[in-house]
Amino acid sequence: GAKITGALERNEVLTSLDVRNNKIGPTGATAIADALKGSGVLKTLNIGNNNIGPKGVAAIAEALRGNAVLTNLVLTSNNIGDEGAKALAAALRVNEVLTDLRLNNNNIRDEGAKAIAKALRGNAVLTKLSLCDNHIGGEGAKALASALRVNAVLIELSLDGDELNELDLPKLRGTDPVTSLNLSEKGLGPASAIVIASLIAGNGVMTDLDVGQNELSNEGAKALASALRVNEVPKALYLYDNEIGNEGAKALASALEGNGVLTNLSLFGNAIGDEGAAAIGEALRDNGVLDTLNLDYNGIGDEGAAAIGEALRVNGRNKLTSLGLAGCRVGPTGAAEIAEYVSGSAVLKVLNLRDNRISDAGAAAIAKALRANGVLTVLNLFDNSIGDVGAMVLPSALRVNGVLTELDLCYNDIEDTGAEALASALRVNGVLKTLIINYNNLA
Repeated sequence: GAKITGALERNEVLTSLDVRNNKIGPTGATAIADALKGSGVLKTLNIGNNNIGPKGVAAIAEALRGNAVLTNLVLTSNNIGDEGAKALAAALRVNEVLTDLRLNNNNIRDEGAKAIAKALRGNAVLTKLSLCDNHIGGEGAKALASALRVNAVLIELSLDGDELNELDLPKLRGTDPVTSLNLSEKGLGPASAIVIASLIAGNGVMTDLDVGQNELSNEGAKALASALRVNEVPKALYLYDNEIGNEGAKALASALEGNGVLTNLSLFGNAIGDEGAAAIGEALRDNGVLDTLNLDYNGIGDEGAAAIGEALRVNGRNKLTSLGLAGCRVGPTGAAEIAEYVSGSAVLKVLNLRDNRISDAGAAAIAKALRANGVLTVLNLFDNSIGDVGAMVLPSALRVNGVLTELDLCYNDIEDTGAEALASALRVNGVLKTLIINYNNLA
């Protein structure tokens, strides 16, 4: 290590040095820092995974104060902690050349993040910052989010997930305007959600945001809900598979009550129970803009389905055209409440109840609704334990319903008697284009 640093001080051509995955430690880092003070050419330095700790990074930070050439610095996996982050933050406040700083996996917590955030408020050169795989919580994320509202220079930030899945800050701010942004499947957590929410709150162009299949949790959902309360531009929010739970659902429901623009909300696969569904139902009582709601694969049960159905039924301004309740543990009681809404709806066109347990009684309630409904075009009853009794009540609806074009009865318990009844209805029904009845018990 000493030989390298000695040569570095005298070298006038080396612009990039990679010494990651060695055993440099604090002493070696101090030696490299001393060499940095005298180097006039080195632009990229990677000291990742060398266990330099707070003491070693403090030496590097001190060198950065006077270095006028180093633009890229990688310090990943060095256990620098909050103390080391604070030392670097102090250097960032005066350094005028460093543009790319990587601090992944360094045991940095809220205090370290706050220090970096404070430095970002006055830094005019850093464009890329990676802080993923640390332990930054809500307070640290909020400090960073606040700093980014005044810092317009930083363009890439990684807080969790893979550092290659960085947040594109100009797009979130709206300074690089896009109407749609896909941030799905990036391993983003609550800290990223807090920053995203803070920036989109003032974005006047983005209408569609997809943050599905991440790890935002209820804290991330609460942050995004706060953005929806103040931003009147977003029309579609895809928040599927994020484990937001009942608390996250309640926060979004509260935001829906005052939001007059969001038309599409996707929350499938979020561990939302009947309590969360009830909150969403309450929000739907007076919502006159939402046209697509996807709650597939949440455990809302009969009680949650009933809350949704009853709220939609009493809302005269309801604009919902598509409702997804697949895999929601809905039984005959919940199906009856949804059917009651369907029977009087003048707007609902798509209803997905697949993978539930509505059985014959639920199918009978749906059939009764279809006889009165004049707008539903797609009905999915896949895998619902419907037997011949249920199948035999559907034809009476199909004979008089003049709008349903697609009916899925796959994976039920329908036998020949039920199939024959359906076939008889098809002889007079002139609109049904797709009937799916495979994987039943037909001879």
